[in-house]
Amino acid sequence: MLTVSPSTGYRPLLLCICLGGIFLQLPAQNRFIHGIVVNQSSREKIFLASVIWKNNTRGAVTDSTGRFHIPWNNVPDTLIISCAGYSTVSIPVSPQDTGELTVELPEKQAEEVVVMARYNRGLFWWKKIVQHKQVNNPYKYHSFSSDVYRKLELDLNNVTREGLAKVKLMKPFGFIANDIDSVSGDKPFLPVFMKESSGKCYYSAHPRKRREEIAAVRTSGLKNEGVLHFIGGIEQSINVYENYITLFGKEFISPLSSSGDAHYNYRGADTQYIDGQRYLHLFFSPKRPGENTFSGNCWIHQATWAVSSIDLDISSTADINFVHRFTIRQEFVRQPDNTWIFSRDQFVVEISPLKKEKLSLIARQTILYRQVQIDRPEIAAILDKNTQPEQIVVAADAKIRPDAWWDLYRPEPLSVNEGKVYKLSDTLQSIPLFQSYVHTAEFLIDGRKPLGTVEIGPWYKWISGNQREKLRLRFDLATTQKFSKQLWLHGYLAYGAGDNQFKGQLETRYKLPGNGGYSVEASYLHDLDNGRARNDEEGVSTDNLFSQLIRRPGIRQKFIMVTQERTGVTKEWGKAFSAQLLLSRSTYTTFNPLPPIKMIASNEKDIINTELGLRLRYTPFELGYAVGIPGMAGGDYRYQKLNAIITQNVHLPGWGHISYQVYGGRIWGDPLPFMLLEVHPGNETYYYSKQAFNLMSRYEYVSDRYAGFSVEHNFDKKLLNLLPLVRRLKVRQFWNVKAVWGDLSAADKKLNRWEYGNYRMKSLNGRPYIELGTGLDNIFKYFRLDCVWRFAPVRPVYMGTWLPVRPNLPGNFGVFGSFHIQF
Repeated sequence: MLTVSPSTGYRPLLLCICLGGIFLQLPAQNRFIHGIVVNQSSREKIFLASVIWKNNTRGAVTDSTGRFHIPWNNVPDTLIISCAGYSTVSIPVSPQDTGELTVELPEKQAEEVVVMARYNRGLFWWKKIVQHKQVNNPYKYHSFSSDVYRKLELDLNNVTREGLAKVKLMKPFGFIANDIDSVSGDKPFLPVFMKESSGKCYYSAHPRKRREEIAAVRTSGLKNEGVLHFIGGIEQSINVYENYITLFGKEFISPLSSSGDAHYNYRGADTQYIDGQRYLHLFFSPKRPGENTFSGNCWIHQATWAVSSIDLDISSTADINFVHRFTIRQEFVRQPDNTWIFSRDQFVVEISPLKKEKLSLIARQTILYRQVQIDRPEIAAILDKNTQPEQIVVAADAKIRPDAWWDLYRPEPLSVNEGKVYKLSDTLQSIPLFQSYVHTAEFLIDGRKPLGTVEIGPWYKWISGNQREKLRLRFDLATTQKFSKQLWLHGYLAYGAGDNQFKGQLETRYKLPGNGGYSVEASYLHDLDNGRARNDEEGVSTDNLFSQLIRRPGIRQKFIMVTQERTGVTKEWGKAFSAQLLLSRSTYTTFNPLPPIKMIASNEKDIINTELGLRLRYTPFELGYAVGIPGMAGGDYRYQKLNAIITQNVHLPGWGHISYQVYGGRIWGDPLPFMLLEVHPGNETYYYSKQAFNLMSRYEYVSDRYAGFSVEHNFDKKLLNLLPLVRRLKVRQFWNVKAVWGDLSAADKKLNRWEYGNYRMKSLNGRPYIELGTGLDNIFKYFRLDCVWRFAPVRPVYMGTWLPVRPNLPGNFGVFGSFHIQF
């Protein structure tokens, strides 16, 4: 087999195959030319590429595997191979040539289509597709099921033998150069990961449920959970008939959208007859740069105006990070009743945090649907087994299927490169030096270093500092899954040079065997609260290497020493519903400028509290109830707490998304010290916190009854795209508002001594605290800038006496930054 590409000058040299002599003896009118058409750079098979003789105009199109066979009258002629998005290749053929061709089509840069004619048949075809969407949409059915085969391959792109030879650390692994794909011209790649699964999929529209029962699955290669999570955007089903398609959390306008003519140019091209049916070839391209759109083409079955196949390539100026290329191909098959159902999905995405020419990751996923059944009564019965709307169930023996099983049930054979992944994986995993490299990279990125059954880290907490401890040293040790998949142990020891005290924590969690969903936990903590928003929750704290670099000046740090023993049990019903019962005993010690314990403790000696709490979560709702138990384990306080939270992220088609949280609570019973009340979370750093009020100091406002909300609307680029000069930038805009109403009983005010010292906590007294913000996100892909305004009750300052601060004085506006990785 010989590869033909423009770089070889289009001159074909056809190799004789073993049946060549037989073909030469056949009559001229019965001869055929066979071949396969592939993408020159990615080696993907190209479906529905047009193959036409130049002189006799006979033609054919490639099938779903990229193959074609075309009749030949045995006279000299030229084959013309073309496909949307690729450069056309011409191959002269003489009677002496025979055999099978491999034709490489190079990708070409998409060009904007300018329609000059009064009548645009492409636009007419698009309107017909939209008119028949309800009939042709495969997701119109109430329910369906199908056999599903998934295949995911990861390749390192732009890897060359020469490049590996220049890297000293990679010299011991020079043998992997033998597995580099060397037939892809200037873009060689190295296959490094492979995953296959086979099973059954069930779906219903009303109510919306999806269930996948995986009978077999196997993975091989350089598996990294962080990378697999990062590429999770391609592990999803898409529907091109919808107005919008979501990829990597970003909204793209479908070319088949009901408003597609506002975003796309359409051009009708050639037509083809396949099995006596006429198909129309429609091209589309973005009207404007900077929008989340596609360029590509589709084939339309004229009799039904259904799409039989579609190819999508995201616009080069689309608002998505790190993705240099994203190609989607969907194929549909016609049913006996003239309806259409999906048969094949293909995704190819190239991801790199660096420039396009540098090392990058190519992910290729193929999904094949077979034996589709529609609106069968047994589908509903199977979906009733779900404990959540979408559920994946893996058979107990799914991971131990032998190779013979895969050879029998795999719907299509693996390619040469896919087969190399399994061989390469077995070799690399057996080399200790390679494992050392992998663990070092994970340690730098994740912060933790596995050492067999245990791990150390995170390294960024080893050294830190604060105003009380000065220099703080900390060391963590935890078990890994090699120790146990059910039992997890973790502990750390910390030492503060400033207060000359040791602190630390021990905790354990055990998941009971079986599918009951039960787990138990226990912990002991003796440490400063370290700036957490709430004492009983994990969150961003000052206990890290970078904390003092981002603190706002002129604000005294406030600390509480917490000693807590806690035990609990959790029951989970899938991912959507859980219940947790917790029993805890806590002892608190305060430090200046907070009020001393002897002023606020009920016994004027210490604060000890014993609490029993129940937390129920049913996505997106959470309800909590707790009681204080006096006399148990030395507890001094009797009270009840009730709180509720609703958290959701809502997609707004065409206008980005809104995330919001609504919450409220009530505390009643004995007068309580402030740390047992609702301390509204403040932020004393320049790093923006979504969970806190960023212009509120810590412990500034306390309530025993409260209600609040936070809303953030991210427009993505919807508004900025109205400005021509910034359309090509990937900066995104947002606005947000946070507000809370709170009050405090007279007894709680009296106990907590509001008049104490030059720093005092306050009550909102039934009035709101409000912060408004706006800013820009995705600055240089990683950074976010927030401008925040504070609207609150008059803020007092102490200058011998209490004086109010007017809203126009410093402290009511701030600029904050943050860093995150996002698509």
